[in-house]
Amino acid sequence: MSDTDIPYSDSMQQWDIACQHFQDEFGFDAHEIITINTIREMFSELVEEYKLSLNASVSLMYGLYFLGYITLIEMMKAKDEEYEIGDLTDFYAILDAADNWASRSLDIEKLVEAAQPIVETTEQVMQKLNLSRA
Repeated sequence: MSDTDIPYSDSMQQWDIACQHFQDEFGFDAHEIITINTIREMFSELVEEYKLSLNASVSLMYGLYFLGYITLIEMMKAKDEEYEIGDLTDFYAILDAADNWASRSLDIEKLVEAAQPIVETTEQVMQKLNLSRA
């Protein structure tokens, strides 16, 4: 067992660790997104309900962050139809990293169940914005 595949402990501690991994991996602070408090609350509820391991928690945080980001894009587009969505190719690396963390998780079945609504909502928003991971 790696030091990151520890079982569920404390959701807020796992949030802090996930945010640090995010900053280390992508070079920016997750707290810069304006919906981060909502994302943190969703994260905490899901981690506590499913008792997710740290690897699963990091994967979940990345997925929630991505959803939060594209939701902000959706809001900008709704506010201004002329809003140009830039190239998100590099941003999709967050989803790839979420998949990588999930693959290291010993409780992937619980993660899949916990993340299903997030995955479905992400797909819906991406379709609405005509985005794809090409």
